[in-house]
Amino acid sequence: MKEEIDANNQQEINSELPGNLLVLSVISALVYVVVGWLIFYFFRDMGVESAFDHGFSVSTQLAIGTGSGIVGAGIISYLMDRPPISGVLDDFYIVRILSNTRLGLFDRTQLSLFAGAGEEFLFRGAMQPLLGIWVTSLIFVGLHGYFKFQKLGHIAFGVMMFGLSMGLGYVYEYAGLIAAMTAHAIYDMIMLYQVTKKLTD
Repeated sequence: MKEEIDANNQQEINSELPGNLLVLSVISALVYVVVGWLIFYFFRDMGVESAFDHGFSVSTQLAIGTGSGIVGAGIISYLMDRPPISGVLDDFYIVRILSNTRLGLFDRTQLSLFAGAGEEFLFRGAMQPLLGIWVTSLIFVGLHGYFKFQKLGHIAFGVMMFGLSMGLGYVYEYAGLIAAMTAHAIYDMIMLYQVTKKLTD
């Protein structure tokens, strides 16, 4: 009986999710953009457009970002499926939420695109030129709640996500902001697809 109630509750949550998720994605992306714009306004000598003024052409950045996102997702997937990280994944709030939510193609796509664009604009475009790759990555991973120090698996997960954030920082540094946004979005799409696939298997 309890399992039926839990299944019904999950079904109600999932039926309300698409609209709510899109609104939350738009709002969070706007928050990232506004905070990034404020950083430019108060702490940077150049305008917002300067975040986009270096790197390769847009088409090359899209290609580099796509490749980087696929490589990053492959490495992270491999590590997450193995001890010690595989044993502690449920201890992270974001993993628990995603593991209990069925996301359709539209949900996965819009979540990935808004997160990739908004977060990279703030962290890489606005913050990284001020703070550097290391400090920006520490803040990025900390704000996502990926740092825990209870077990070796927690530490390994945090180090892994820190490495991913550093990778995005270097993609921004050497290829451009659109490349970092694309890499982030592709990574998220692949990982969200894998979570959804595990739920349906």
